[in-house]
Amino acid sequence: MYEDRLPTDHELAGWLADTSIPLAHRTLWRLLDESEVRIGDLLNLNVRDLALDDQMVHIVESKEGPKDVGITEEAAVDLQQLVGDRREGPVLLGPTGSRLTSSRAAETFWSVTGRSLHVLRYGRQDRQRPNPTGRIPRIPHHTLARAS
Repeated sequence: MYEDRLPTDHELAGWLADTSIPLAHRTLWRLLDESEVRIGDLLNLNVRDLALDDQMVHIVESKEGPKDVGITEEAAVDLQQLVGDRREGPVLLGPTGSRLTSSRAAETFWSVTGRSLHVLRYGRQDRQRPNPTGRIPRIPHHTLARAS
């Protein structure tokens, strides 16, 4: 069954601590939760896009244009573990050693949580807003049409 409820901080902490889940997936989840970066933009990160000493990632290719995004110390540690001594190539690697795909990332999140990976985008910000239902806030379609 699909669940669109936002994960609690406790649930997310449990998933991020679960070492049976590959670190690339857990790192993606952490970055999605703590930033406003699109899934595809994170999956497209390359090693050269990281400035881990400054706790920063450079989003080079994005629908919103290039931008620098601050990350937490925990995310920087995870990214350093993923990258190791590599100086180039994709940051988030799948089980075959190639770039992690959005379908693989979504499948893994679904199998662990029963939720869509998209519940994590803006997760921390949404959990801090009052929302008595715990459901993902929906933006009316007509609002989106006016904004574009």
